Amino acid sequence: MLLHNVNLCSGSGTMKIGIEAQRLFDPQKHGSDFVALDLIHALQKIDRRNEYFIFARPDADRDCLAEAPNFHVVEIPGYNYLHWEQVQLPRYMRRFQIHVLHSTANTAPVRREVPLILNLHHINFMEDRRKTETRFQQLSNRYRRWIVPRVVDQAERVITVSEDEKQRILQKFPKVKAECIQVVYNGVNETFQTVVPERQQYVQTRYRLPQSYVLGLGSTDPKKNLTGLIDAFSQLAEAFPEVSLVLLDTPESLLNAALGLHVRLRSRILALENVAHEDVPALYQLASVMVYPSLRESFSAPALEALAAGVPLVCSDLPSLREVVGSAARYIQPQAPDSIAQALTALLSDEKLRHQLVEDGKKAVHPFTWERTARQMIQIYESFK
Repeated sequence: MLLHNVNLCSGSGTMKIGIEAQRLFDPQKHGSDFVALDLIHALQKIDRRNEYFIFARPDADRDCLAEAPNFHVVEIPGYNYLHWEQVQLPRYMRRFQIHVLHSTANTAPVRREVPLILNLHHINFMEDRRKTETRFQQLSNRYRRWIVPRVVDQAERVITVSEDEKQRILQKFPKVKAECIQVVYNGVNETFQTVVPERQQYVQTRYRLPQSYVLGLGSTDPKKNLTGLIDAFSQLAEAFPEVSLVLLDTPESLLNAALGLHVRLRSRILALENVAHEDVPALYQLASVMVYPSLRESFSAPALEALAAGVPLVCSDLPSLREVVGSAARYIQPQAPDSIAQALTALLSDEKLRHQLVEDGKKAVHPFTWERTARQMIQIYESFK
């Protein structure tokens, strides 16, 4: 819904904050889209002082966000991503007399009349990976590689998700001052910590889940290391015949291509694509172990979601993961399938070890709330009064 009767004069001490969330209503949301949605929900709960304008493209999942007295949804049409962000968004910012713009997904308008707060979740796209990218990923990353160097130097504040990623950004963009980059950790949605037996039973039946399974992520992104995970699973499949591998965000075609010489394992691996967002927490909670052998991460929401869901975690020994997960995981060398297999074998064989990691995980995930993230963002917004 486009707004026509908004009071353009803000009260004393009130800021008019624009939040760019172009894909917010996309029915097929991805990581940064859910981050924006969870942040906005948290802001709605705690901020009655400032006025927010949520800029999004019209799409099918409009019901994911309700308006509030000081939260206005502004649906902006556009021919494509570039036209929407570089042409349409600045027009609507002027129309609603925004005081500051928060761009939530790595890119932003090059020309603006207000301060920019840029969420730079990661800079993976600055690496040239054309040989392993899909056509859509190539086009998206080409746009990011063109825009980000132009806006990151202009931004009054750059928000990233870990100290490790902050150092990568500083190395890649030496003109950016360290004091302009602020680390604000993402939160974890509370639904991962809420056990609903009826939902678990529904999910078990709907997706035909095996009784015992290791949960992993597929994804078309090579850094998720699907082939390494399958190689590792092949090493322990015979010792644990009752255990299957369940892969989220994994098209059948991707799994079949990744199987290689392990075709015999096909009946032991369940590939799930387009899982309903509300079903994901139960999929985590029902797993015996979560494995995350990623080759590169800036933060890793899935790792924290596993801890919140009470699932023992095996994950890559990366600085960003150690920063947020701490001692609540069994760490592996992701390039070595033997290392992944050994860690999974240790957890599947040792109930006491699994229990200890679950308890450690509850402590580790406790600080990562969306309320804390929202309060930090409000402080940043209001620093531009």
